Amino acid sequence: MVEELPSPAHFLKNREACAWIRDFVAHFANPVRIKILCRLMQDSTCVTELVEATGERQSTISQQLKYLVLAGMVEREGRGTRNYYRITDPTVPETMRFLADVAQRAGRIPEKSTS
Repeated sequence: MVEELPSPAHFLKNREACAWIRDFVAHFANPVRIKILCRLMQDSTCVTELVEATGERQSTISQQLKYLVLAGMVEREGRGTRNYYRITDPTVPETMRFLADVAQRAGRIPEKSTS
């Protein structure tokens, strides 16, 4: 059975729901966090690999990972001398796919290659 989604009209008088949406969407408002989440959707990884994948500075990656961990979206796991990070919030990949679809429909990213 498919669960029916709430109507946007539901938010007109629901301040708590609006505040939650505002706060949740804010987690995706930083381009570096978006890059990190895109990479983490592939597999868990460490800071060094995130620096290589994103082209961002190590300090920037570490700062944004701390934000994502505190937000409860990402988890850190120590493995030997390195910390590995992975997405723990199941809504994150779904949201990232939705945002990619919206960006594609708006002509901001190219359509997927069929080859």
